[in-house]
Amino acid sequence: MSWVSFASGVLVTVFAYGLLGSYDEVPELEPEDDEIEVSDYAGRLVTMSCQTCRKLKRHREVQPNLYQCTKCKREVDLRIS
Repeated sequence: MSWVSFASGVLVTVFAYGLLGSYDEVPELEPEDDEIEVSDYAGRLVTMSCQTCRKLKRHREVQPNLYQCTKCKREVDLRIS
C-alpha cells in the first residue's frame, strides 16, 4: 500500500512541475509614443432591457454611457447628471 501512495505522490509532483515549472513570463510590450492605442466606445454593443420594445435588446454605445437601441433607436442615458 505504501508503494502505491509513493508512486502516486511522485506522479502528482511530476505533473505539477510539468504544468508550473515550464511557465515563462511574457514581457509586456510598452506602446511607443507614435503607437498610442485609443479605445473606441462607439462600437461597443451591450444587451439591456429596452423600455419601448419591452424585451432584452442589443444597444450600441453612441457616447460614453449613452446607449441607443438597435431596433427602435431609443436612447438610454446612464450618465451621471
